Amino acid sequence: MKLSGLGAWNLYFLAKFALFYYGAIDFNVLTNAALAALLAIKFNKSTFEKLKHVLGGIFAIVILYQDSWLPPINRLTKQAGNVQDFSFGYFFELLARVISVDMLLALFVITVCFWYTSQWLRFTTITIVGLLLIGWQGEGEQSGTVVNAYSTNTTIRNEPTNQAQVITRESQTPDQKLSDFYQQQSHLISHFPSQVNGELFDVIVLNICSMAIDDLNAIGVSVEDMFNDFDVVFSDFNSATSYSGPAAIRLLRASCGQTSQTALFSDAPEQCYLFKNLEKLGYQSSVVMNHDGHFDDFKGLVNRFGGLNDKPLNIDSLPVAQYGFDDSPIYSDGAVLDSWLKNEAQDCEPCAMYYNTTSLHDGNQLANKKRMNSLESYPIRHANLLSDINRFIQNLEKRGRNVMLMVVPEHGAALKGDKVQFAGLREIPSPTIVSVPAAIKFIGPDVKSYSQIMINESTSYFALSEIVAKTLETNVFGGNNSIANLVENLPKAPKVAENAGTIMMYVNKRPYIQLDGEEWSAYPQG
Repeated sequence: MKLSGLGAWNLYFLAKFALFYYGAIDFNVLTNAALAALLAIKFNKSTFEKLKHVLGGIFAIVILYQDSWLPPINRLTKQAGNVQDFSFGYFFELLARVISVDMLLALFVITVCFWYTSQWLRFTTITIVGLLLIGWQGEGEQSGTVVNAYSTNTTIRNEPTNQAQVITRESQTPDQKLSDFYQQQSHLISHFPSQVNGELFDVIVLNICSMAIDDLNAIGVSVEDMFNDFDVVFSDFNSATSYSGPAAIRLLRASCGQTSQTALFSDAPEQCYLFKNLEKLGYQSSVVMNHDGHFDDFKGLVNRFGGLNDKPLNIDSLPVAQYGFDDSPIYSDGAVLDSWLKNEAQDCEPCAMYYNTTSLHDGNQLANKKRMNSLESYPIRHANLLSDINRFIQNLEKRGRNVMLMVVPEHGAALKGDKVQFAGLREIPSPTIVSVPAAIKFIGPDVKSYSQIMINESTSYFALSEIVAKTLETNVFGGNNSIANLVENLPKAPKVAENAGTIMMYVNKRPYIQLDGEEWSAYPQG
């Protein structure tokens, strides 16, 4: 047994150096150096030598996966049931996002250059130097990260009782800061009046899947223009998660402060459920969706943990506008909303309607159209959805009833992706995915509306519940109060977001993430 050069294995490390340089992967120096050390050992017996290369191949694949930004294997196994529902076409589309043509061409060029120059260049030396350089660079970045992560200063704000403030202590760790955040959120409760003070009005919530500020920027749509006919617009609303089920539960429990992901899947105090608070005032609730709600048991989650026990509106006879990533039908938003107006809205006074649409979800295909990449079709689907919503608003105005309409996206579509997650992947609730545009429109002949009110501070679901409660307390629809008064002293919401086993939180104005309870690390930017 002796040491030798790495031979063809140098190509593996050179390719990873290139991917790391372009930000396509991370690079764990210790595991890669250990693999290089194993491959540098030359055994006298050919059996051992062959076994070394077999084990080296297995380790190389495992390490490459760990260095990639792909979700951990245990996450994939947990999602195996959902992944089985993906259509073949969607699988192929996702694969094309992970492995690009440019990446394959670059790998081909590196391979040819390696074989051409391997006769006079000592690539093992180059590999060792590369490992040392990356290790040295990583040490510098890590030391800086530790200093920044734990140097949070004391911040105390004198704000209203319902203000979602975060009081931190000097040298506070991210775990302590997160604990303080949830502790303070646990005291937030919206206090609804015992009766509607003023004219009755309907409450309609449109919960839109896959629409974030970053997605709008990607297709050249501004929040102001999209909601130009709305009264209140939130330009930095925190969806607090990047998955549909948890997002819907958080919205339906808006009357209390933000809870942890785990707490979502246990019973909450009755006063936390927005629609139950409305039902106590005589509202009749209804659930409407433009999909069957079977994926990830969305319908069951809304029922059990969102407090909406109503059977969804039957939409089987309505026109199909799209087919989802699992080939299930997605019905026309305009047709579904119009069906609710004609069949259910006449029988409730007042009405409280929750509508969920997946028209913008990744992997959707337009019906009766040639197959199109879902990222390319997003602008078309977005324009269609807005057109349907605007037509729905016109129909509401024709009815002559007072309506408080809220548009609240569940999360973003991750159209552009980033260093950590390729386009469409939402395993980590990054800032670009959870920062969504929300808006409120008051429809009624006597509503005092002067101009669009833009809320640029970070807010979340509790602020919406507070506005609903204030609207019930004051006669806005009778013209005795202005909309501007409703949004005074709105509770702010520090941007904390969470999926199962994944938490994102800002520390010193920079996003940090924690995966499966491990150490906090800065979320790569750019």
